[in-house]
Amino acid sequence: MKLFSHKMTAIYCMALVFITGCRDENKKNLQGYIEGEFVYISAESSALISKVMVKRGQNVTAGQTLIVLDDDYEKKQVEIANQTHASEASTLADLGKGGRDTELDILKAQLSQAQHDAEVSRSKFVRYQKLQSKGYVSELELEQSGADNKMKWDRVQELTSQLKNKSLPSRADQIEAQKARVESSLLQVKQSQIALNKRILRSAGSAKVYDIMYHTGEVASPGAPLISLLPEDTIKIRFFVRNPQLYKITQGMQIAVKIEGREEPIAAEVTYISPKAEFTPPVIFTSAHKERMVFMIEAMPIEPGEKLHPGQPVEVIL
Repeated sequence: MKLFSHKMTAIYCMALVFITGCRDENKKNLQGYIEGEFVYISAESSALISKVMVKRGQNVTAGQTLIVLDDDYEKKQVEIANQTHASEASTLADLGKGGRDTELDILKAQLSQAQHDAEVSRSKFVRYQKLQSKGYVSELELEQSGADNKMKWDRVQELTSQLKNKSLPSRADQIEAQKARVESSLLQVKQSQIALNKRILRSAGSAKVYDIMYHTGEVASPGAPLISLLPEDTIKIRFFVRNPQLYKITQGMQIAVKIEGREEPIAAEVTYISPKAEFTPPVIFTSAHKERMVFMIEAMPIEPGEKLHPGQPVEVIL
């Protein structure tokens, strides 16, 4: 009986040592959890949601359409801006060419007729001068013929000047002013197109659709989150250490992270060490980890594509 009693005592002591060792080993591990930085997709202005193109939990890629907003007004603005720009550009082209061919043809015809009338008037005036010296034409008739001749040649000079001016392009200051109007209208085209493009909300990178706050047919407020995305490269490990342990950790050092349900820990690299202490977060406050003031540490998985989920509890092995 004594031998049996000694054996049981020995077994109990060994078990106690093993359990104590395990507890000590677990106490050396640092408690933490998986954290993710979410990206919230929103509209710049109040908008009716025409269609939600993704589902919750779906993986999306860079440039993929997430939500289509009502864009009837923006499309109309683009159409108006394009018409205005085309009109201003056409005006600038006309200023550079001078008068149209039809206008020039009309002036040429008028000038030709005026020259013919002037030649007839000159012949008449010369004849009247000869007749007046012989007494066949009065002084008054000669003066009237001379006035008519002068008026006819003044008309020829006027039409000649008009034809010359119409054949030239517009003045430089008019052309420069029109160029400014063309540039302004082109800017309006670009701005209206940008506004139209913003009615389609796209993903900036690869991510998972974490939540959808608004659905088809609803009206979203300006700046209100419509969809939350969780990019894979923003998922990190967050844990906390006491002041004595803080000096053992350096930025860039590698750590091992144990995750419940996985046999092997994953490797991670420390990317951030908080410069100030904080109270132990309630999510990790236990009797074994009851330190009041701790420092937050963040680390990123070394291997991309690790299937980590925000909120998962972890243990960090230094």
